[in-house]
Amino acid sequence: MKIDELIALAAEQPTRISRRSGVSRSTLKRVGDGTSEPTLSTLREVALALGLDIKVAAHHACDPFAAAAARTLIDASVPENPHNQEILAWLHRFERWNINDPLTLVSEAGTLQGITHRQDAQFVKLNPRGIAELPELFQQHKTKWALSGAAAATVIMGQIVLGNSIVWHEPAHDLDVSALGTIVDVAEDADLILLPATATELVGSYTQDRLNFVAPVQLVIDLHSLHMFEEADYLTSGWR
Repeated sequence: MKIDELIALAAEQPTRISRRSGVSRSTLKRVGDGTSEPTLSTLREVALALGLDIKVAAHHACDPFAAAAARTLIDASVPENPHNQEILAWLHRFERWNINDPLTLVSEAGTLQGITHRQDAQFVKLNPRGIAELPELFQQHKTKWALSGAAAATVIMGQIVLGNSIVWHEPAHDLDVSALGTIVDVAEDADLILLPATATELVGSYTQDRLNFVAPVQLVIDLHSLHMFEEADYLTSGWR
């Protein structure tokens, strides 16, 4: 059960849950309205009052807005004054963490982006023409897209780069990737990772030889996320 479902369940019997949990009805209402952030101890008391309990588990960060915030700070193609609250929250975190160096920002953003851990990622073992099929695939869906990872690094560096390639794309329903290759379960078995763009991943993308590529700063962040540190260092050698 998700936290919002827990709160909704408590809202169905506020007097009883307030009495059993020791949490006032006004607090329960504010939490339910989203105007107050409950503490973990408050949530546990509410859960116990419902005959439930809360289990807390840490997992790998998979937050695209960390990358968006990093790009806001160092990438001229991204607006400097974002209105997105998630991006603003990450800007405040980076300030609190005293991170303002571009190289550190892209490294941190890559780690926090957690590409290979995202639940909405599709992992594909490409057939020989897989990359070449991308323009037609996304044209059929009238969907914006851009390459990143190994494929994009290969073009910029002028030499074959081994590793996962990435396709960021606008969210699309019923995206059939069978023309590209075979869907596999994990990134280690894949050549290509397809991900819906939810923040600034497609901002500043460009086209070359019928293929679309992400902006250079997004590419560097993605390379860090893929642990392709040598390639990221090569592309940022002029930043020092």
